[in-house]
Amino acid sequence: MDAVPIADNAGVRPLTVSLVSFHTSPLDLPGRGDAGGLNVQVLALADTLTARGHRVSILTRRHGRDQPERALTPGGAEVLALPAGPLGPLRKEQLPKVVAEFSDHLAALPTPDVIHSHYWLSGLAAQPVAAGLGIPHVLNLHTVVALKDEHRAPGDSPESPERCASERMLTRSGDTVAGSERERDAIIRHYGPAPERVHHIPPGVDTDLFSPARAANSPAPLRALPHGYLAVLGRVQPLKGQDLAIRLLAALPAAARPDLVLAGEPTLGQEDYATGLRALATSLGVAERVHFLPARSRADAAALLAGARLALVPSHSETFGLVALEAAASGTPVLAQRTTGLIESISDGESGILCDGRDPETWAREAARLLDDPTRLDGLSRSARDWAHNHSWEAHAARVEDLYARLAGATTSPVARI
Repeated sequence: MDAVPIADNAGVRPLTVSLVSFHTSPLDLPGRGDAGGLNVQVLALADTLTARGHRVSILTRRHGRDQPERALTPGGAEVLALPAGPLGPLRKEQLPKVVAEFSDHLAALPTPDVIHSHYWLSGLAAQPVAAGLGIPHVLNLHTVVALKDEHRAPGDSPESPERCASERMLTRSGDTVAGSERERDAIIRHYGPAPERVHHIPPGVDTDLFSPARAANSPAPLRALPHGYLAVLGRVQPLKGQDLAIRLLAALPAAARPDLVLAGEPTLGQEDYATGLRALATSLGVAERVHFLPARSRADAAALLAGARLALVPSHSETFGLVALEAAASGTPVLAQRTTGLIESISDGESGILCDGRDPETWAREAARLLDDPTRLDGLSRSARDWAHNHSWEAHAARVEDLYARLAGATTSPVARI
């Protein structure tokens, strides 16, 4: 498959774009509730497309009385919170029941040139609307359930058959954007859409926000730790595998053991897993070295990553792994499993180290090799930063824009094959 070149938009007329993020608002704080990399990507895409001259609206479910019905992103894109079900957070198994109400409100809005859904629930709401209006529908799954179930964490519940069937239907009924080649391959292998309608467009990273210079803004108590700290950022749930990070910490030599920072909050329904992490740290004798922090603002997340000696991404699977790219931009090497999209978000030996399997002793040996070799760690930090600079939100948005233009007939010049 040919990569789409980064291009200006001189041959593309301004488009009206609806980005649908039904189950979580891009204005929500990543690491809290259902907010994560999806939120970061939708917000970055909206603001970059707006800067490129398009009119962008983000449609999300209104989930609280304090959530405004209309707001603006930092880049000026409109965020509309549409009613769907009761105000307040809903567990994931409750969300499909309110999709139809959200879809009705979506259909009543002015017709855009293209609708771009993020996550399967958004697709369920938006695909019938797009079909009824005769306009293009583009989908990002962000998490492919078939791939997730292949790498499910021990004890984690399988996803519903409804979700798998819905993802199959959605990917066969329109165009899908995949963040990694592994995600693209999984979609084609499990769901059977036409390969030419599944487009590999990797996400980007804000290298101004995520920078080594941010280390000076990390919390003073963490900067004062005698052996520094390792950082894990993300929602607390079995899929993200924070338990492996705690086991790794316990396997490191005690004399020079860094602390471990886990920043993020449990997804609704995963509170028992979060409680179990604290019990695990106690049982392994490292409770005093593990710091549980709430979800961080983007600026605080950047400071936390920049101040860490290593970033850990212990996920069982990732369709891409945005935190790994943010850590690299921060000049912080990453340790992760050699699996799924992490193979592409981390350049092994350049932006971090990929471990085979999930044995804590193996991970601890790899971490110790880096922590005990300042010259190698410093070199990896510099090459990680260089690696991250090859990924930008401008490049991501330009490629998505080219796809929109081709589907909506909004280009006056040939569009490269995706």
